Amino acid sequence: MTPSQFPSHGTVTVVSHTTVAQGYKRMELQYANPVPQPEAGQFFTLASPLPAFTPLRRPFAYAETFPNGFSFIYELRGQVTQAIAQWPVGTQSDVIGPLGTPFPLPTEQRKPILVAGGIGVGPIYALAHTLCKNGYAPIVSLGSREAALIPDLDWPASADVRICTDDGSKGIHGNALAALQPDESKDAEFYSCGPHPMMKAVYQLAQKNDAPSWSSLEEMMACGVGACQGCAIPMEDGGYERACVEGPVFDSRRLAW
Repeated sequence: MTPSQFPSHGTVTVVSHTTVAQGYKRMELQYANPVPQPEAGQFFTLASPLPAFTPLRRPFAYAETFPNGFSFIYELRGQVTQAIAQWPVGTQSDVIGPLGTPFPLPTEQRKPILVAGGIGVGPIYALAHTLCKNGYAPIVSLGSREAALIPDLDWPASADVRICTDDGSKGIHGNALAALQPDESKDAEFYSCGPHPMMKAVYQLAQKNDAPSWSSLEEMMACGVGACQGCAIPMEDGGYERACVEGPVFDSRRLAW
């Protein structure tokens, strides 16, 4: 665990809260004091705005990081996220983070290919910025059911961003892998976050090309720090690992797909 991965516990203030797609919002939070800088793929937990309904914290992945804060992208799924969606600028909350294992940089001279679907766009957005800052020019493929569900974000200029929609309403007609050409998968390193079938397909494509691949798993978490064992993931060797501590980013080849 590197120093940037040690979690901190603090209060944050909402400084921006906007809609980025149908059913998706982006929130920017600012710390009162300096805290450890998170890495792409890590997450934080947010205190529940409805403690009477559920006292459990909610995990969210980092999408951007700033010297004194960060942003995240979330989907309005249930009562808790519906309540969070009503927070105006100036709202204060309690967070713990950074938590979990981040994405590694590509090995050797491999070309990074990033694939995201649904709410998985947040970690992939963070990774794209990290890679571009480190001199890489990643291919980013975003898959969605329709154009209205694709978040409007400021992707780095050196990233080759491609959009795929199931209904053909924007970009390429097809799933997230439809944007990739066969020769682009050679000498690549894959990164994915989103629906399980999509990540499995990315893993299978990587295996076909004998390429490394990394999957960021979206799991329900009760504690976020490894104590409750509620986010145990089955591994290929027959054991289990926790998405909140050993993950959420895993070497795809180690997962029991």
